[in-house]
Amino acid sequence: MDVGSGVFRFEQAVKNLPPRLREILLALPREVKNSALEVRLRVDKPIAITCPNRSWFVDQRSQLHNIPGPCFSVTPDEIEQSVLSICSYSVHTHQNEMINGYVSLRGGHRAGVCGQAVLNDGKVSALRGITSINLRIARDIIGAADKVIAAAFLDGLKGALIAGPPSSGKTTILRDLARQLSSGKAGTYYRVSVVDERGEIGAVHEGIPQNDLGPGCDILTGYPKGEGIITAVRTLSPQVVICDEIGGEEEVSGMLDGLSCGVKVIASAHAESLEELLGRRQIVRLLREGAFSVIVLLGGADQPGTLLKTMRTKELRYENGRYYTDRPVVWDDGISDGIEFVGSPA
Repeated sequence: MDVGSGVFRFEQAVKNLPPRLREILLALPREVKNSALEVRLRVDKPIAITCPNRSWFVDQRSQLHNIPGPCFSVTPDEIEQSVLSICSYSVHTHQNEMINGYVSLRGGHRAGVCGQAVLNDGKVSALRGITSINLRIARDIIGAADKVIAAAFLDGLKGALIAGPPSSGKTTILRDLARQLSSGKAGTYYRVSVVDERGEIGAVHEGIPQNDLGPGCDILTGYPKGEGIITAVRTLSPQVVICDEIGGEEEVSGMLDGLSCGVKVIASAHAESLEELLGRRQIVRLLREGAFSVIVLLGGADQPGTLLKTMRTKELRYENGRYYTDRPVVWDDGISDGIEFVGSPA
């Protein structure tokens, strides 16, 4: 079987589950396995399969249903056994990941876990009583970034921000960008460093990348993004650093340190729209510092990998401490912080 196919990826991911669940899922129709994005397990609820445009519930005979009524429920013991299995029966080894709500699996797949947080001095120190698992199927799609390369990189290397809602294909496009940029597809063989905090881009397992990121790519797995970016810049002499999901100030500081050394940054961020994207302090700070020359907006989970718009950041007008686009945006905490949106970018 083609190791890059959707069927192979699905079967590779569900083999981490206990016997009954694994057998039911492996017997699903080939077309469902090929397109499935997520497998959701919840205590005393049916298995749910998320595919583009719709979700299915699975019964004991691997039949698919639009409603959960005729389907069997996942037992508490099966959830517990699933957690043990995805942790290779060493939960302690994966404790740091569990605290952050996920476990990375071979092949770049990720199991999101939901349960009761154990707090220590106000911080999560452990997770217990797991009630649900979201098994996300990693996709390695050759050519996923073709349109991004054509729109943004044929005239040279530049910083880029890939934005979209959850399951819109951001990581898949980052993965293919790393491969294409380090493989000469944009006209030059670039030195690429991937800071793969959650192991989803390169999917390194026992020192071997499960995903092909090209001949000129170095992968830093498990590093916090801010620290990983700084380490890459100091030790690997990259021309471009790629990372997933911009989050806190430390990551932003790492990116800015890289910029000061002449390194380009390509990163992703959750956002449903341009307005939402520009309503985040970290993004505005990076834009002000010139981190990104291009913004790529992706469609939703029903059309993963679809480019809605590719725009140059110079199309955004910034005057008197304000960006200008089409309507006011307020920070999550309700403070506008001097940002006002009017008019519309070209």
